[in-house]
Amino acid sequence: MGIIMFNGASSKDYGIEVEHPPKYNYPERDYTIVHVPGRNGDLVLDSESYQNVERVYELAIGEYHGDFTVLANRLSTWLHSARTYARLEDSYEPEYYRMALYQEGTSIENFFHQGGRVEVTFNCKPQRFLKEGEKAVSISKGDIWVNPTNQVAKPLIKITGSSGTFTIGDRTVTLNAINEYIMLDSELEHAYKGLTNCNANISALYFPVLNTGANTITWTGNITAVEIIPRWWTL
Repeated sequence: MGIIMFNGASSKDYGIEVEHPPKYNYPERDYTIVHVPGRNGDLVLDSESYQNVERVYELAIGEYHGDFTVLANRLSTWLHSARTYARLEDSYEPEYYRMALYQEGTSIENFFHQGGRVEVTFNCKPQRFLKEGEKAVSISKGDIWVNPTNQVAKPLIKITGSSGTFTIGDRTVTLNAINEYIMLDSELEHAYKGLTNCNANISALYFPVLNTGANTITWTGNITAVEIIPRWWTL
């Protein structure tokens, strides 16, 4: 029997256990095949992204104070507790988490008001994020950081200082008139401090990323400290 954690609550809190390990579904690469008349071979237009995948769990449910209706309501409330993507974990892949949403209705088999069984399907983003990649790491100038996955990571970077340039690999960001620190979110391509938009304080062709393999991290100017949450992920 297994456990799932969704939107901050555990299946154990609801008297629910996963009966069987879920199947692993590989995400589909998002590209378009285009045929050009008179040309041999089709063209492939690659968006360099992946489509969502399903994560299906078969759940066994114990009775709740002798009232099956209350049990069913508790389960429904939990599954629909998130209005958008929420964190999904399970005991089968304890080193990873996913971002998932639950949007389907379902029916629960009622075993004489003593328990039930139900299959639930989560709609997940294609990434499996490594929990190790959630930790903020202090970086020294000139450090070489190795991406342990085969996917490009888009980190969250905190840069303390007032001005200068910050570089990972071949991507450089120029910082101007920074007030104490600035956050660079490469996933959202957004610079901020707290609730303040700081995009006007940077200049860059591209936000920094952590490519597969070794990445050299360096900077110039009045930068005093750098912390990076790498956001490692794989499929």
